[in-house]
Amino acid sequence: AQCLVFFFAGFETSSTTMSFALYELAQHEDIQQRVRDEVIEILEKHKGEFTYDCMKEMVYLDQVISETLRLYTVVPVLNRECMEEYPVPGNPKFVIAKGMQVLIPCAAYHRDADIYPNPDTFDPDNFTPEKVAQRDGVEWLPFGAGPSSC
Repeated sequence: AQCLVFFFAGFETSSTTMSFALYELAQHEDIQQRVRDEVIEILEKHKGEFTYDCMKEMVYLDQVISETLRLYTVVPVLNRECMEEYPVPGNPKFVIAKGMQVLIPCAAYHRDADIYPNPDTFDPDNFTPEKVAQRDGVEWLPFGAGPSSC
């Protein structure tokens, strides 16, 4: 049973993300051209050899994949168990009890206009290194967070 879970978790999420990325690139020729130019430039720099180091240099391509994962969230809701009693900040009368199930709405964060201006628009520049550094780490959760993340 676990093998089946690993197969679907590894295959389905990757293939779906790639499908949506290709769809968005087909819809945005300017972004497609920018990715193409980056790939060509970096491959030329590495004499046509595609390596892990080569791939790490493809910053804009990484931004495209990150934006795809934001718009088309693979895991829209996370289910977690509260590990210790937790008073809600700003509302101390409400306490999340130890053992209580907590649902985290990842897809809602990913479409929040306070975090991502024009949240329904495909914009890889949402993931420039500068913008990523300004955001709280829990505002982009394509694979969860903490010890249970993928």
